Amino acid sequence: MTINRPLVFVDLDDTLFQTARKMGDEPRFTATLDVDGQPNGFMSATQKSFVEWLLATADVVPVTARSVEAYQRVQLPFVHGAICAHGGVILNAQGQLDAPWHARMADELALEQTRLHQLSELTLAIGTELGFSLRGWVVEEQGLANYVVTKHNHETDEALLIVLNEVKARGLLDGLYVHGNGNNLAFLPNALQKQVAVREWISRDQAINGKRPILGFGDSVSDLGFMTECDWWGTPKRGQLASHVMSSITDE
Repeated sequence: MTINRPLVFVDLDDTLFQTARKMGDEPRFTATLDVDGQPNGFMSATQKSFVEWLLATADVVPVTARSVEAYQRVQLPFVHGAICAHGGVILNAQGQLDAPWHARMADELALEQTRLHQLSELTLAIGTELGFSLRGWVVEEQGLANYVVTKHNHETDEALLIVLNEVKARGLLDGLYVHGNGNNLAFLPNALQKQVAVREWISRDQAINGKRPILGFGDSVSDLGFMTECDWWGTPKRGQLASHVMSSITDE
């Protein structure tokens, strides 16, 4: 890293790439692989150019909800480390777990361990009661449960909103916050925040490089937290955050 290069924090899914079903007929460039090694995330030509520009001109740090395993299937050549699992994990430039950060998260998430597994099971059961086919799991790193994720199988995204409302109605989310975007519903402990991890990264970076320009990019409303730690931020024109911004302007 050098003081002359900006520091960029960037969300991955739906910011730098997306699934094929979200794209038109434009050319596709592979960005991620599934567990079987098959392409399942793609960049448009514009996204590819954007990524190449970022990597050539800045020190780029991915900030993602992806687990470490899922992040390792991203095919883009990031070299400065990453923030994974909604801020639960910091990876160094060699892709290794940052031990001090993991110890801090283990302490802060200790009381949520059993609850998160129970909540995942209850959410799937509620989906079944409501007639929806769902799948879900608890994202864990080094044996530490971080958060609950639920997706639908062949339903519409509206199904997850219905399930969310029922989970809330049963009072199951005290001390948790919700991230929802498309076919992705996550329940996260309040201690787990991309923003907190980015703040820690900036503090460490400034101790080495001093103050330098910091940029943030993300597509979800939940990305705003880490983006506000940056000097400038941006969002794709077709995304959850852009839709909320445009709606708020239209409603005024």
